[in-house]
Amino acid sequence: MVGPDERVRMAYVARRHYVDNATQSELAEEIGVSRFKIARMLDQARELNIIRFDISAGDLIDPDLSVQLRTKFDLQRAIVVTAPGDTNDIVREYVGKAAAHLLSEIVEEGDVIGFTSGRTVHAVAGFLEVLPRCDVVALGGVAGQATEHGVEILRRVQRIAGGKMWPIFAPLVVRDSATARALLHDPVIHEAASQFRRVTKGVVAVGSWAPPNSQLYDAARELGLASDLLAQGVVGEVAATLLAEDGRIITTLDDRTIAVRAHQLRSIPEVIGVGGGSSKAGAMRAAITAGLVTSVVTDTTLARQLLK
Repeated sequence: MVGPDERVRMAYVARRHYVDNATQSELAEEIGVSRFKIARMLDQARELNIIRFDISAGDLIDPDLSVQLRTKFDLQRAIVVTAPGDTNDIVREYVGKAAAHLLSEIVEEGDVIGFTSGRTVHAVAGFLEVLPRCDVVALGGVAGQATEHGVEILRRVQRIAGGKMWPIFAPLVVRDSATARALLHDPVIHEAASQFRRVTKGVVAVGSWAPPNSQLYDAARELGLASDLLAQGVVGEVAATLLAEDGRIITTLDDRTIAVRAHQLRSIPEVIGVGGGSSKAGAMRAAITAGLVTSVVTDTTLARQLLK
């Protein structure tokens, strides 16, 4: 049995070694014992839980789920956060903050970053504090409220990044293909869309259609298109690319949307899909399976759904 005096000595040695960075040789000389005795004291301190290591990737990041998710789906990166609640607003806040921190970590000077519209992407932009100088490109037209559509998101990011901005001043989805063709021939919109091939990192919202949690779904419903698309098996979307549960791309809406296409998304070196909550599980799985996202920032609820 180890008495209190020996525990005090072990705790002192452990603190000096692990906190103050004193070497075992220095400690041996300091307290008058051999270096081997110091090593034994440190080993015993671990066995007696006098030393307890708290290894954390951050207060809100779940490293185990992050690694499991990345491994299962062969992702470039996966960041899984623990949100202190399950409401949409709370989940968006914490996923958005984590994605903003990730961008600050991985973006390099000269990168070209593409952004879709979306409430979670809007949260990402809101939490960004620093970026190297880079250009920013809208990956689609306008959807949702003014503060959450692609133009406003780009403005926020461009103020931080300091590079050029390429917005798309057009709706994400229009009523007919003739309108879409006319918009895509507009010189300003055409020039913005021509920047898709320059994008090196994309940040995309993953919208759910079943159950509905998507600005594109809302726009399609207003145009009277949503019911037919749901009947065709749409479960979600990335930008304006519609996805079936198995990752199959449904092209029905393509000729009425102003957005990056699936083949263009797949040519981007890294596309980060952001979104959380169990309602987006089917959409996120489809987006990963389709190869439209290569990295994911999400919450523990959605991560566990994907890992089932």
